[in-house]
Order: sequence, then C-alpha cells, then structure tokens
Amino acid sequence: MVQSSYLRATNRTRNKIRKAFAELLSERGTVKNITVTDLADCADITRGTFYNYYNNLYEVGAELQSEIEKQIFAEYNQFASSDDVERYIDQVFDFLARQESVYRQLLSSEAPSAFFNQLENQVSERVFAMMREKGIEDKGAEFELLLTTNGAFSIVRKYYRNEIPVSLEDIRDYLKSKLRVMFDLYLGQ
Repeated sequence: MVQSSYLRATNRTRNKIRKAFAELLSERGTVKNITVTDLADCADITRGTFYNYYNNLYEVGAELQSEIEKQIFAEYNQFASSDDVERYIDQVFDFLARQESVYRQLLSSEAPSAFFNQLENQVSERVFAMMREKGIEDKGAEFELLLTTNGAFSIVRKYYRNEIPVSLEDIRDYLKSKLRVMFDLYLGQ
C-alpha cells in the first residue's frame, strides 16, 4: 500500500512539473527563457524536488515526447484493414484530447514541435507499411496519404494554437473519412 501511495505522489509531482513546464514554455516561447527556479515556483515545488525527478529542463520536454511515443505508437504495429487504421486514429486523438491543456500550451510557444512531427511521421509510416504489405506500390496513394496525414496534423497544431474554430473530434473524423475513402479506392475494402 505504501508503494502505491508513493507512486501516486511521484506521478502527481511529475505531472505538476510537466504542466508548469508547458505553461512557462507557452508564456516565454523557448526553454532558454525558463529557469529551474521559475519552473519550481510555477509548479509549487522546491528546486530540490525538481532535481529529484529531472537533471535539467530539457529532460522534461524529452519525457513529454517519450510519453507520446509510449501511449500512441506502441499499440498498433501492423494494420490488417482500414478498421485498424481508424482505431489507431481514435487512439491518437483520444490521447491528444486527454493531454489538451499541456499541448495547447506547448504549441502556443515558439518551441519546436518535434513530437508533432514525429506523430505525423509515425502515423504515415504505419499506414505506408500496411499499403506495402497489401502490395500497393502507388506513388499517387503515397502522396495522397502524406497530404492527408500531414494536413490533418497541421490543422491539429492550428487547433491547439486557437487559430481555427474546429474540435479535435472534427479533425479526427475528417482524417478517418479521408483515409477510409483512400483505402476503399486503393485497397478495394
């Protein structure tokens, strides 16, 4: 029981640090303009507590990216059908919705959005792998897939920056419908 209580406290502290990091990044535009003292004050922890969890501010950003990789990229390694792709897209967008406040703050800053670039690449690569598995070597299909996925995640960035009046669900549904049409056309499903 003590161990589970300790783990909950550890997770709460890590979440406070990550949320404060995202908030400060949003306000100040870059990690270079943030100090550990600033982050500790924002998270309502001590500097020592911060250093119990991280060696520097860049580790906080790296942990956020790692979290994305674990939660989004791990479950679906191969797709057998367009239904698998739709479930994967649902998983990606469910994760984005759960982490909305953090990513909205991160993407409103001038900080590079490497994790969104990686997200675009992972989604595209997984769908490309399915196409290759099905024997589709069509440059037009690959180009259409890139336009569709990269365009959707460009819209996600705009959504998080409050630049467009759509919801994550709208973007997810549109992406799924475009992928479904594409699979029907190229895979005959």
